[in-house]
Amino acid sequence: MLRTNLSLSALAIAAAGIAPCASAGELFLLGLVPQAYADDCSEDGRVVVGYDTQSYWYWTRETGVVQLLGTTVPPGNSVGGQGCMTADGRIMSCSTLQDFKGLNKAEGTQYDIQMTLFQPLGNIGFHCDSERNSVWGMSNDGVHAVGLMEEAFCDAIAYYRNTQTGELVNLGSLYFYKPSRANDVSDDGATICGWNDDYVGWRQGAVWRRNADGTYTQTNIAAGPVKMSEAECVSGNGQWVFGLGRAGYAGGAMWRWSAATGLQPVGTNPSSGNGYAVATNFDGSKVLCFYGVMGGGGSFMWTAENGYTPLSTLAANAGVQIPEGWQLNLPLGMSDDGLTIVGTASGPQGTSPFVLDLRTSQPPCTADLDGNGEVGAPDLATLLSQWGTFGSSADLDGNGDVGAPDIAILLSAWGACP
Repeated sequence: MLRTNLSLSALAIAAAGIAPCASAGELFLLGLVPQAYADDCSEDGRVVVGYDTQSYWYWTRETGVVQLLGTTVPPGNSVGGQGCMTADGRIMSCSTLQDFKGLNKAEGTQYDIQMTLFQPLGNIGFHCDSERNSVWGMSNDGVHAVGLMEEAFCDAIAYYRNTQTGELVNLGSLYFYKPSRANDVSDDGATICGWNDDYVGWRQGAVWRRNADGTYTQTNIAAGPVKMSEAECVSGNGQWVFGLGRAGYAGGAMWRWSAATGLQPVGTNPSSGNGYAVATNFDGSKVLCFYGVMGGGGSFMWTAENGYTPLSTLAANAGVQIPEGWQLNLPLGMSDDGLTIVGTASGPQGTSPFVLDLRTSQPPCTADLDGNGEVGAPDLATLLSQWGTFGSSADLDGNGDVGAPDIAILLSAWGACP
């Protein structure tokens, strides 16, 4: 169970001499729990979803970790899926045991955190071992869900579900009787990405695009004879699909694909090993990724403007001090603006899910004594009325009393607050 909620507060960062005049970002380590992963977060970064070996869970600053024990079934032991979160932080994906014809098997489910309500996505009557289906991707509004469902004889196949209309689409396979899985879906449900096993067991990247009649057409991604590894995430607007690199293509670079451009490597490899694309934003201009197995080659944010930037650099730029010996090596999800990043970190004592908040605020407008958003005559009048007093809010330089230095600070800040 996740029992601790450790954080580096802005106060501690400021005390260390970093960004004393501004509110720095924050790093939250949620608990020293093996095989615990933070998968996704809301648009504002306030609600995070993840799982460990006992259950799915969600986290907020106010509640800490809330485990859905006794109800949810985490991945493992023939059960798949991952935690996805809607942009508003209300709906998360998980798996729950559902009875069908006297058999309790895991099914993909949406959980409404506000209403404490579980809504299974339904099944087609088949199961394999412990599972009927699982959710691997979900649109920002929660309407479109994709993943893997079981057909007869343990034939796993990619599916699409519209949670409002109940529409269920078997996305199929281009390799007869070979399994496929959908990993992510665009905001309108029209572009889906994932993988399709070929006849020799190679997990090849796949993209499904919706036609005018509601059916989907599958494209398997390859560079000539080189089959690309699985497609892992799709931009919200459906224009870009990103996937896991393969050594035989551009040295293992993370790749992207669009209908307009075809296949492309994403930038210059920042490290050794294959690149794993784990999340992207609405237009595909930001991609969260890591290189090497379990992030052994480093974790990065790729942007169209700056290329690959290590997460440690992003943290330092936001005034966040990562504890000694810890590495944010396994990022798994992010907010659309890229300012909240979640995943699993490794440190001297083990591993912990993490939440990295890169949102920094402007330095406080301390000379705005009446709080109206600007420094002007009323603030000067307040300062003069408290001249020579001790412990006053008009003591802008913090020397213990109100005097000439405070007037100088106020006049230098004259006008609208930043």
